[in-house]
Amino acid sequence: MLIEILRPKQWYKNILIFVPLIASHSLTEVDSLFLSIFGFVLLCLSSGGAYVLNDIIDSKKDLLHPEKKYRPIPSGKISKKQAIIFSIFILVFSEIASFYLDFQFFIINSLLIISMVLYSIKLKNIFLVDVFSISVNYVLRALSGAFLIDVRISPWLIIGIFFLALLLAFGKRKSETMFIENDTSKYRDVLKEYSKEFLDYSIVIVAATIIVVYSIYAINGPFEIGDWRLAITIPIAFFILILYINIIFSGKYKTKELNDLLISDKKIIISILVYSVMTISLIYFIPSTFFK
Repeated sequence: MLIEILRPKQWYKNILIFVPLIASHSLTEVDSLFLSIFGFVLLCLSSGGAYVLNDIIDSKKDLLHPEKKYRPIPSGKISKKQAIIFSIFILVFSEIASFYLDFQFFIINSLLIISMVLYSIKLKNIFLVDVFSISVNYVLRALSGAFLIDVRISPWLIIGIFFLALLLAFGKRKSETMFIENDTSKYRDVLKEYSKEFLDYSIVIVAATIIVVYSIYAINGPFEIGDWRLAITIPIAFFILILYINIIFSGKYKTKELNDLLISDKKIIISILVYSVMTISLIYFIPSTFFK
């Protein structure tokens, strides 16, 4: 039960810590790999502890939600006192371990915790600030990986991650508003400010921005000038974007959380796997001279 309130289903977001490891050609370096894995575990603890605080704050409203009311805290399976003690223990442990692991990583980890707590307390109730706050947290996860293994990554990659997170956040808002239909203010006050038209236009604009930014990164970002190997992945990246947008607009999975949506569609699963294998293969197994 204690593991459940840490929301392990949401830990997939922390996989971003491995992006700098892969992009910097460091995946085969054992020390860097183990540092990233340890950092991933600490990010999961940090985000999990913050999720517990969020559930404590939202427990009354979660009781009105058709799915969230079954979570351990609003359902009464775990008391708020127990949850607070557990959350503080997890967060303190994560911070201490982060400090001894790497000071720069400790700073980013601290910023992530602060940002998530602020989001739970206030930011999630402010129009647009809520989705931008989520996007910044994604960027912090990626930056933590770069600082941890002491590598530089392309600013285009950071920008791309920000806009990708923004797309996912807008997509989730659209799913939420479709799910609770005309009673948006009953579950989350800010949802009533997200109109269907605004979300539709925002999703399309952000998706278009992502493919432009990714194309620039793929052609010029990760390697030396003239090495265009990742340009081969642009079509599959675009395909995944279109699939995601189609799912969101169709409302097919409107009753699911984002992580459930991503693992419920076979086309998206296969496309992401193909993209991942293709990217790693191009980076690590194809000589750079082949693309010059």
